[in-house]
Amino acid sequence: MKKNWSKNKINIKKIYFGYHKKIIAFSYALFFVCSFSCEEKKTEQQSDRSTQNIVTDLKPVSSNVLSKIKIIHPTYKKLPLHMATMGYIDYDNFSKYDIASLYNGRIDKLHVRFNYQPIKKGDILFEIYSADIVNAQENLIYLLKTSPEEKELIDAAKQKLILLQLTNEQITEIENTKIIKQTIPVYSKYDGFVYEMIDSKTSSITSNDNQKSTVLSAKEGMYVERGKVLFNVVNSHKAVVMLKVKASDISKIHSGQKVNYFINNDSSMMMTGKVDFIEPVFSNGAKTLTVRVNMNNENHQHKIGSLVNATIIADSLETLWVPKSSIVDLGKSKIAWLQKENSFKAVKVETGVSTMGMVEITDGLTESSMIAEEAHYLTDSEGFVKINEDEK
Repeated sequence: MKKNWSKNKINIKKIYFGYHKKIIAFSYALFFVCSFSCEEKKTEQQSDRSTQNIVTDLKPVSSNVLSKIKIIHPTYKKLPLHMATMGYIDYDNFSKYDIASLYNGRIDKLHVRFNYQPIKKGDILFEIYSADIVNAQENLIYLLKTSPEEKELIDAAKQKLILLQLTNEQITEIENTKIIKQTIPVYSKYDGFVYEMIDSKTSSITSNDNQKSTVLSAKEGMYVERGKVLFNVVNSHKAVVMLKVKASDISKIHSGQKVNYFINNDSSMMMTGKVDFIEPVFSNGAKTLTVRVNMNNENHQHKIGSLVNATIIADSLETLWVPKSSIVDLGKSKIAWLQKENSFKAVKVETGVSTMGMVEITDGLTESSMIAEEAHYLTDSEGFVKINEDEK
């Protein structure tokens, strides 16, 4: 019994000391985690406090600095809004036309070979074989041969061919030769060039217009259905400028306002236009709306996809203004240097729109406020240091 008790006693001690070591290890780990968390929180608080001091508590070391600083007052006045924005040149969708098949049939010969191929009204786009057209011709020729006196039936057969988009010249040729045309040419009704192919399975078209594939989706020998759009034709003489405007500024823009713009950073070629259309909805969660400006591209001088810098001349706004140079943008906040006796103090301000080198002040300053005209001079100056806590 004594031996068994001794063995059990030894086992109990081992278990106890084993758990004791684990508890100690866990306590140390918990202590280090808590210490790290507290230290991190303390560092963040010190960082926030330091940032606040830098923003709000600055004073000049030397009085000589003050004599070099020009003081101004915010001014309440009416200014025209010149809203700077950017965009690109795009095709005019109102001059874009669909070319669709009028028949069920097979493309026998394709005269349009690649994207951006120029075409004119009356050019042959493709030739198609259609059983419907062949049957309609057979009916007309049969009536002409067997019942030439049945004028009404003959006229009805001709009308069917007209509905199938055959021209009067083609129908007259069928009457005279009495030979069935196995393929019928399809003519373009528009001037322009081939813009894009619709069938994405065989044409790698992307959303960027200058990256569209030059390979056509329509192929010779391909069967098509009536109404299927094969490609588009766009009028190359017309283009539009598509400008992106912030949602906060869109309320100040309306149709008819003047727009000054230049292309590809070439400010020497300044052009003018007018706001033609403003998109009524945001697309895909975007924070901007698109403003459309018509432009003349008669000589094909401007390429689709070119970048545009523009200024929209919006209506005037009467409010409190200060020069842009008097505001410092710190990222999340903006400050101005307010004169207080023999020193300057940074005060937080709320701004609105910018125009003609001026910034709208919505909060933080009044007309009686005295601020530094060149805020960056003070912010970057070595003559300013942070006030310590005991100096406050």
